Amino acid sequence: MKIVISDCSWNAYDIEKAHLPADAEVVCAQVRSEEDILEICKDADACMSEYGPYTRRVLEQLPNLKIISNTAMGVDNIDLAAAKELGIAVANVPDYCFYEVAEHAMALILACLRNIVGYDNKVHQKIWDFAQAPKLYRIHGTTLGMIGCGRIPQKVAVMAKGFGMNLVGYDPYLPKEVADQFGIKMVSMEELAAEADVILSHVPLMPSTVKMVDRKFFEGLKRSPVFVNTSRGGTVDYDALCDALEDGRVRFAGLDVVDSEPADFSTRIFQEENVIFTPHAAFYSEDDMVELRRRSAENVTNYLTGDRSKVNYVVKPE
Repeated sequence: MKIVISDCSWNAYDIEKAHLPADAEVVCAQVRSEEDILEICKDADACMSEYGPYTRRVLEQLPNLKIISNTAMGVDNIDLAAAKELGIAVANVPDYCFYEVAEHAMALILACLRNIVGYDNKVHQKIWDFAQAPKLYRIHGTTLGMIGCGRIPQKVAVMAKGFGMNLVGYDPYLPKEVADQFGIKMVSMEELAAEADVILSHVPLMPSTVKMVDRKFFEGLKRSPVFVNTSRGGTVDYDALCDALEDGRVRFAGLDVVDSEPADFSTRIFQEENVIFTPHAAFYSEDDMVELRRRSAENVTNYLTGDRSKVNYVVKPE
């Protein structure tokens, strides 16, 4: 059998190979175009990917392909409807980095609220002056609004409670008893925009969430909040965010993701001064990278040669 690792951002394959079938031919590459994937995967039985575009056009031309295991939580690089129609299994690793992303989100929130990066930049310029900052306010008693209240935001909620923050959230799929358990007052998007001093956007990217944090939302902001995004750039209208940053409706932003990755540094968001960025790094720790890569490979191995009930399916063939 042939297994192709078409792409990954860590440029290493030792862990994957250790957990793939010993008798498999494993081909390792770093390709990101449809044409290159078609070429390298043309006779593959299984593929592992992170960002590679497994579009309908690609999937229809890979007749031997049985499973794609995305070495990631998201699967927005794969046409799931086409995979289901073609009988191709799709798997992911949905919960490997929950602690890391929650910790990173809280770190961005705190860095924005306490001007950590701004102060550091001034000190490196040999300026020792607490007043070289925008106006700062006490965190205790502020309101954190969470767009999306899944398992990662729930962990952020626990941390935010420790800082004395109040919690409001928007998530049409969250049961009331879960919201009550974490002390989250569920509100509409309009109410969240009006009440929040800090906004954490953390929703998966799917057709229904493309630019769901839109111009109307930013125009409804009342308290000049900090805005943090740790999920997918495509869920936010970044032009509208830039407008809000420039007219003061958003006073600061902390972004782990942008709407085009790898980042295009010529885009407007990178020209804004009141933003701190991290390079889609919220998921990263040495601990979770080992877990992620192992479990992604085990999805392939269990599907091809093991117990298929152990595969973490996003698409399960009939």
